[in-house]
Order: sequence, then structure tokens, then C-alpha cells
Amino acid sequence: MSNGIGLLAGALGLFTLSGCMPGGGSKPAAKAAPPFTLKGTPKEAELSTVTLTPEGEERLGVKTVAIERKPAPKTATYAGEVMIPPGRLTAVTSPFVGLIKPPAGGLLPEPGVEVKKDQPICVLVPILSPEARAQMAPLLIQADGQVKQAKEQLQIAKTNLDRAENAFGQKLVGTAAVVDAKAQYDLMQTNLRVAESLKETLTNIAADAANGKSSLQAISSPASGILQNIHAQAGQVVAAGAALFEVAELNPLWVKVPMFVGDKKKLASDKPAEISGLGEAPGAAGSRPGMPVAAPPQADPINANLHVFYQIENKDGAYRPGERVAVVLPMKGEAESLIAPRASLIRDIYGSAWVYEKVGEHSYARRRVQVDRVIGDMAVLTTGPAVGAKVVTDGAAEIYGTEFGNTK
Repeated sequence: MSNGIGLLAGALGLFTLSGCMPGGGSKPAAKAAPPFTLKGTPKEAELSTVTLTPEGEERLGVKTVAIERKPAPKTATYAGEVMIPPGRLTAVTSPFVGLIKPPAGGLLPEPGVEVKKDQPICVLVPILSPEARAQMAPLLIQADGQVKQAKEQLQIAKTNLDRAENAFGQKLVGTAAVVDAKAQYDLMQTNLRVAESLKETLTNIAADAANGKSSLQAISSPASGILQNIHAQAGQVVAAGAALFEVAELNPLWVKVPMFVGDKKKLASDKPAEISGLGEAPGAAGSRPGMPVAAPPQADPINANLHVFYQIENKDGAYRPGERVAVVLPMKGEAESLIAPRASLIRDIYGSAWVYEKVGEHSYARRRVQVDRVIGDMAVLTTGPAVGAKVVTDGAAEIYGTEFGNTK
């Protein structure tokens, strides 16, 4: 019996050894070496320190820049309101007395939907009385004059825009002059589209009236944008000149900033501002530059405020008219500040800001910083590492992932 047990144990031993011998089975896939080293159990003070291997540091492409103390432009933070620029909200009116019907094969669109240029919004069935027919000729003359006037204004706006762009190229004017000229040019383009659409509609109606016909006239959107309001419903009879609907173009948008009148002389009005959502940290990913624009002077005597305006791009539709935003205004002068590269900032899920400071050969410690403001590629710090400390720019996000085990 004991001999049988011994033989069985020997066989099992041989079977186990054969699985470990070369050729005895498939080898497990070799894993890439981690870009960091572990030397025993770290102390609590070392929990935020990452030590990379030389190969790992090279693979992550780590680069460092020294913290500096140098003059930085002054800023002031105010709350602003997003608004539709002048000329970007187009109201379409009825050119004659008629009956409202939905467009062919559909219903009247609801406010808030996106519409395209020349998209039919409603259909108008003319109701032409003898008096209305008699007034058709004067209306056509008036519409033709409006088209000619709009073309002349557009040509003037185009000349002003070309002049502003040339002056900006020669560094004779700031960006505000170009933005203002572009806004005026866009406004004149919208006016011309509306005038041409009205003339075309009146021409069709006059031709039908002369032939004793009463054809349907499609009323289309003069521009691409958001349908803001519908003032007439299907089956309603509207008078000539009655408002039908409004279309708002939401790119670009303006931001109106009420600022204290005492800061007027301190404002660097020719420099861009930084626009971000309320509650967002300085330099957050959603922030974008606001270019100063010239607008009719406005002020609020009760609150001792005056209004300044900035233009922002809104291709992604991130901002809506009426939304409150945070605006970092550029001010004149500079102040000595602690400066870190913007690329060195790392934010956690709670919005706190950190940097990785080089504390030894291939070793980097995560340090909390307080960001006062972000100007271009510079982050102005309230608190942070000492002047001369080297912080990681390239590779900071990768080290953060390495520290928390999210790297491969």
C-alpha cells in the first residue's frame, strides 16, 4: 500500500515539473515594465511622491520648468451676461394681408428648434383687397429701394472691414477694431438678405395679382440659427407688417459686463478677457477668450456701473443668451506674482489644482497650489512651490495616472 502511494506521489511530481519545464506548456505573456519603482512600504509623507525608472521617465517624455516670480498683468473678475449681438436677431414680418398655413408636408416649427437659411417656416395665402392691389406698386418701389440701400451699406461695411484688417496687419489698430468692423459687416449682410427676400415675395405676389391668381407664398428663414419666437399660428389671418417669427444667430455671441465706474480708467480695453462658466476654476478647459467690441455706451446710474462688451465664439453651443458667466477683465499695469506654466496644472475630480515638483533624481512630489488667475500660458499662483522649484509640464498628466494606477 505504501509503495502504491509513493508511486502516485512520484507521478504527480513528474506531472507538475513537466508543466514548469520549457516546452511543457505556453508561457505567460511578458508584461511591460512599469514606469516607476517601489522600494518597500512608503511612509505617509511619501504617498504623493512618484519615483520613475529612467526608462519610464524617457517614455513619458517628462520635461520641467522652474517656478518664477515676475511681473504679471493685473486682472479683475466680474460677472457678465451672454447676449445676442445687434443684427443677429432677425424679425420676419408679413409683407401683406394673408392667412397663415404650415409649410408643405409638415407643421409650424416650435420655438427653440434649429433652422437653416432659406428653410420654409410658414406659408402665407395672400388676401388682396382692391386697396391692397393698388398699393402693390408703391410697395415694390419701396422694396427695391431698400435692396439698393442695403447693398450700398454692405459695400461700405466691406471697405471698413478691409481697412481694419490691413491696419491690424500693420499693427496700427488692435483686435477690437477688426471685431467691430466684422460685426458691422455681418449686420449689413443680414439686412441685405431680409430686403432681397421681401422684394422677391412682393414681386411674386404682384405677378400673380396681375394674372388674377392667388398663389401660396413660402416665408423662409433669412439666416441659419435658432427659432426664437413664433408670433402667428396656423389658420390665423395677419395684417401687413405683422410679426411672424424671429431667428437668432448664436455664433458668435456677446458678453455684457457691468463693471464699477471707478475701474474704467484701470481697464485695458484693447486686450481680450477670459470668459468661463460660473463656478469654474481659473484656466478651466471650458474657458475661452473674449475679444473687446465697440458698442453704444451704456451705464447703470443706480448701481454706479458701466457696461463693456466682449465677443466669444460659440460654435459648440456651450453658451446661451441670458446665461451668467465669469469674466476676467484685463487691467492696466503689472504686479510681482508667483508664476507657473499653465501646462503644469493638474486638476482632480474636486477641481483642486496640483503640480508635480521634482524632488530628486527621477522623483516627483505632487504639491497643491492655489491659482489666482490664468493669463495665456501662465498660471498666477497665490500659493505654491518656492521660486526656483522645477515643476513638470510635459508628462504631468501621465505621472498623475501613474500615481493612481491608471497607466499601462
